[in-house]
Amino acid sequence: MPTHEQDRHPGRPAFALEPALWTTLEQALAVVERDARATKVTGTLRLTIPDWDPDGPARVEFRGAFQGNGIEPAEGRDAQEALATVADAAQEVIVEMLWRAWPVCPVHDRGLRAELLGGVAVWRCSAAGAHQVARVGELPPEAA
Repeated sequence: MPTHEQDRHPGRPAFALEPALWTTLEQALAVVERDARATKVTGTLRLTIPDWDPDGPARVEFRGAFQGNGIEPAEGRDAQEALATVADAAQEVIVEMLWRAWPVCPVHDRGLRAELLGGVAVWRCSAAGAHQVARVGELPPEAA
């Protein structure tokens, strides 16, 4: 039974062998965390590899929980792709823990979706023919 990620997934980059990939994902999470704070989401977001899957993908942890698919090391090769992927992962776990849509379009009161649009990670609303609300990391602060 393989005990190392490279043995289990030949050809797949490993965080241990390419630490810059992990760094890119951590930087992306810091950007996403700005959106969480701007929208009054409290609780720490953390990039981690859970003990129960030590050779698996990274996951975003929020309030001690993980949700959804993991983030493969290769996602860290491009900063904007990493940002869209990490935003999506953070959104999944935040929504699951808060039991409400996050983030929400200020115009249509609908949940947004993290997408890569023209090579840039953005939050998009699907209402009214779909529109960009903000770049990931640049959501406006919610009113008190």
